[in-house]
Amino acid sequence: MSTLTFAEVAKQQEVLLRDRPLMRVVNYHNTPRSEAADLEQGLQRYSKDFTSVSEDDLRGYLETGEWHKPKPGLIPVVYEGYRNGYDVMAPLLEKYGFIGWYFIITEFIKGAVPDQITYAKGHHIGMQTREYPNGRYALTWEEIGELSKKHVIANHARNHAELSGLSEEARRAEIFGSQEDFRKNLGHPARTFASLRGPAQNEHPEVDTAKLVVEAGFEFVFSNYRIQRVGSGAPNAT
Repeated sequence: MSTLTFAEVAKQQEVLLRDRPLMRVVNYHNTPRSEAADLEQGLQRYSKDFTSVSEDDLRGYLETGEWHKPKPGLIPVVYEGYRNGYDVMAPLLEKYGFIGWYFIITEFIKGAVPDQITYAKGHHIGMQTREYPNGRYALTWEEIGELSKKHVIANHARNHAELSGLSEEARRAEIFGSQEDFRKNLGHPARTFASLRGPAQNEHPEVDTAKLVVEAGFEFVFSNYRIQRVGSGAPNAT
């Protein structure tokens, strides 16, 4: 199986957009308080034309191609697991009626506070601001638990690694290990997965990443060009 060219992917997306209701994904990473006004302005604008999307909403849409809400869906994706995703972004999302999809790097969350900036620098995490005097820039599991009551908590692997470049053992540790972190700290695995650089399921057929993603119990994979439903989810996923 060869990797699709950009033109081939664009053609596929053209067909999907023609035949199905539009669903938009907007990506966020670090959301510092200094940018809160701009973030709010954007969400306020989106709220006029889009509505929220839960994982069950997404499942129904991908299964049937039908959308039963009066506005198209918007998925605000908040990557990495920055503390300001809880302090700054979550209240704004809730103010404008959106469900945030938080993709968490579990080792970033587990790291000791004094080591978080060093870890970020070594794992492609753009730590652009220094707004917390106590040096904690990652979410805690307690904050993630609070977010999970209103938002989607998704999996961004264990160490923010580019999976296609790893050994089979390391890929398994990234995928299954991060699911175990979710089970241990939230009581259930994540249903949704995205890895660094955003490859789609089966985009790298020369490695077994796609098989591992399904075996680990993920239902959805987010990538640069698409959202895919790849399985039915782990039996105890909620």
